[in-house]
Amino acid sequence: MLSFDLDITSGFQVATYPAGATFGPRSLRDYEMVWMIEGDAEYRKGEIVFDAPQGSIVLCQPNTHDFFRWDPRRRTRHGWFHFHLLGETPPDWDAADTWATVRIPQNDTELLPTLFRRLIAGDQDRGNTPITTATRLLALALLAGFVSESTSTTAGIENPQYPDAVERAMTFIARNLEEQPGNRLPLHEIACAAFVSPEHLCRLFKAHTGHTPAETVRLMRLDRAVVLLARTNYSVGEIAALCGFPSQFHFARRFKEVLGQTPSELRREIASGRSAVPLSLLLRVTGTPRH
Repeated sequence: MLSFDLDITSGFQVATYPAGATFGPRSLRDYEMVWMIEGDAEYRKGEIVFDAPQGSIVLCQPNTHDFFRWDPRRRTRHGWFHFHLLGETPPDWDAADTWATVRIPQNDTELLPTLFRRLIAGDQDRGNTPITTATRLLALALLAGFVSESTSTTAGIENPQYPDAVERAMTFIARNLEEQPGNRLPLHEIACAAFVSPEHLCRLFKAHTGHTPAETVRLMRLDRAVVLLARTNYSVGEIAALCGFPSQFHFARRFKEVLGQTPSELRREIASGRSAVPLSLLLRVTGTPRH
């Protein structure tokens, strides 16, 4: 048993925002780690403003009022997770109020971004299974980088999860939902991007995700909506449009069918701290892919 541990409350997730989006102000109740994968941001902690350029990692601390302004010129993508500290921190660590707020690695093969990449990959592999001690140790090592800067490097880590055709289709769907969310994405276009026939792609998706390509598109739209509800100031109607739903009514109906509550209800629960951001619907519904 670790004498010092992390209670990771949200899973390790990735969010994508359009140019010019904002998040906050909010009153943070736990710790949050944010990795700027793509795009720059401005992070405001109380009255202090920090630059968080692409590649940087931000440590948000509890009992603070903070605010993110995402890149005004291009989309922003970042990885994130929430956690609580359990037990006493190591005796050679300084007090938490002296820890760094932003770390800016020189490149994405340094230790801190590599650790974050591995945590995100491991979360996708894990599905619904509990977070392991090994995963928490990786997160602790990442946190330690804010106590004393590390310059260690390690090789990038791949995350093979689905057959190549499914991976290509997933990438094509995700890119289109980010760049042109209103696109219908018919099956033949997805299959063409995956370099297989529509019939073969449907068989692969059912075997490895439990869903058809069309069902997967709907789940990915809702995944994107959940993150925007939790982490931006967009209205429900704006989020419906940004995620490619034909109307706010249609969005709310689909949302409640899958998540059991309306978008506004989920947003209020997250804002009040009564609920964490739900695990990715695609992972939560399908579980660990079958090979």
